[in-house]
Amino acid sequence: MKSLYKPSLLICLFIFALTFSGCTKKVDVGDFDIEAWQSDGNGCNGVRAGMTEDIMKLKPKLLELYQKSVIEVLGQPEEQELYQRSQTYYVYYIDPAGDCENKVENPRKLMVRFTALGIANEVNIR
Repeated sequence: MKSLYKPSLLICLFIFALTFSGCTKKVDVGDFDIEAWQSDGNGCNGVRAGMTEDIMKLKPKLLELYQKSVIEVLGQPEEQELYQRSQTYYVYYIDPAGDCENKVENPRKLMVRFTALGIANEVNIR
C-alpha cells in the first residue's frame, strides 16, 4: 500500500534546521559587563583594555560555544579570518585599533577560534 503523505526533502531539511537552530548554549557571564565590552568597538575608548582580567575569567565559559552565542556575549567581531579546514577566527581589539584616533601600533586582540562546525575551541589574547 502506498503512503499518501511523502514529505519532500526540502521540508525535512527545514524541520532539521529548526530543530538544531535552538541548540546554542547559553553562557552565564557572571559579572562581565557585556554592554561595556560591546560599546567599545575596536577598543577606541579604552574600556576593553581595563577588562582583560574579566575576559580571562570568562575564557572557560566561551569555549565550546557556538558562534551565535559568542556574538551574543562579545558582539560582532571587528575582523573574521578564515583559516585552513574551514576554521574561523573572530578578532576583537582590546587596545585602540582600526579607525581610532588614538590607535596603537600593535594592539592586543582577543582571538576566538572556531571549528568547521562553528564551535569555539580556542580563546587567546595576542
